[in-house]
Amino acid sequence: MSERTLVVGGGLAGLLAARRHQRAGHRVVLLEAGDPVGGAIADVRIARDPDDGSTSTDPAAQLVLNAGAEAYSIGSGAVDALVAELGLAEQVVSPREGLSSRVVSAAGVHRAPGGSLLGIPGRPLAADVRAVLGLRGALRASLERLLPASVGARPGATVAEVVRTRLGAAVLERLVAPVVGGVHSADPATLEFAAASPQLSAGLAEHGSLVAAVRQLRGRSTGTAGTRVHTLAPSLAALPAILQEQFLAAGGIVRTSVEATAVHHDAPGWRVRTASGETLEADHLVLACPPDTAHDLLTAGLGEQSGDPTGQQPEGPTGQPRDTTGTVARIASAIPQTPSAPVRLVVLVLDAPALDSFPSGTGALVAPGTAGVRAKALTHASAKWAHVQHAAREAFPSAESPHVVRLSFGRPGEELPDPAGIVDLALADASRILGAALSREQLLAAHVIDWERAMRQPRPGHRAALDALTAVLGEEPSLELVGSWRAGTGIDAIVRADAALSP
Repeated sequence: MSERTLVVGGGLAGLLAARRHQRAGHRVVLLEAGDPVGGAIADVRIARDPDDGSTSTDPAAQLVLNAGAEAYSIGSGAVDALVAELGLAEQVVSPREGLSSRVVSAAGVHRAPGGSLLGIPGRPLAADVRAVLGLRGALRASLERLLPASVGARPGATVAEVVRTRLGAAVLERLVAPVVGGVHSADPATLEFAAASPQLSAGLAEHGSLVAAVRQLRGRSTGTAGTRVHTLAPSLAALPAILQEQFLAAGGIVRTSVEATAVHHDAPGWRVRTASGETLEADHLVLACPPDTAHDLLTAGLGEQSGDPTGQQPEGPTGQPRDTTGTVARIASAIPQTPSAPVRLVVLVLDAPALDSFPSGTGALVAPGTAGVRAKALTHASAKWAHVQHAAREAFPSAESPHVVRLSFGRPGEELPDPAGIVDLALADASRILGAALSREQLLAAHVIDWERAMRQPRPGHRAALDALTAVLGEEPSLELVGSWRAGTGIDAIVRADAALSP
């Protein structure tokens, strides 16, 4: 009889783990507390205006937009290879050519320097870098290659410590902080550098310079990081959808709206108890959930088995204590409790001819403390993606110039803007960033999306904690812990981490 695998969590990491175990010949059941699967890869559908006078019955005319992750990095090629294997190659879309992104700071709105990584420029004296940093800031950054590799690179150092020490305050505040805030939803003063970019951390050790490491990693590319991506049409939600479809077709089972409350290790197998009181058994267990949830599930099981919260275990049928307070307890205590940052997204559909020239290219990242702007990032989705512009025209045919703009709010330590006034706030921020007056009169539709726990913020010591966790997990091969908190930020990191676990 084939082995049984139970996956708790239906985000991308959970779906990939379910697929991997199924391909290994296991019988796999996936549990997801919410509905549907996909986690932060989701879409929102905005219906056609019923009063626009159109007689079209084309169902594709509704506006389908990414409600979470909107693209994936193509640097490693791992996600492109996966989507091709899944049969989605024809749905892959590249950003519109010839556009770059912007960075907004106290220095104003500028083109984001090309050939950079995590905001760190590979050519500090290039004209686009000088425009943002000023000549003094650019000269300070250019001296970084003269510093010993050890300067600022202590184990567990934060992004702010490394970048300020090696490249200067201007690079940190005007280039790196916007990326860290907009992409990682984190504060560079608390985000561990090695966790934020393992590539740059390793590159600094290898090349002795961050600038040299960026040049090596980016090669001859002069495009901004926001253009070195792909997405899927009509939205990235096609990726978890096809993973679920193929998993089910191969005999897998997906159960949504099922919340796990405790996991028990009865060597050699596992039992998972749900909120409804059901118990499921498996030979292998995959916890594809946030680190705090994984910790709570394991410790809840220990407490229930012992009958008290100390985890003292009574003897089993053979007279030997069951392995609950041993390896499982060490695994639970080794899980780093990486805090999350809530994010509030606002999608604006506007009839705005002033945006036809794509004044901020594909969008912008905003430095913390920038006067007059509360948003941390803006994506001009209909500029970045031609298929989004086409879909907006189909969904709102009476509009002269429909545009889709998405703004992101939520910095660590800040309260999210009040939902009651956030659309007006988004209009004001978009006006400032895009350099065009945008008003309620131009608003065709708006949608607000909250993500409470999607973005994790690795603190100093995170990489060392993950190494320690990996070591203790090696003592219990029937248990896996997967997710972005281990793999790193982004779809590419999750896909590569899963591929590394494949036989």
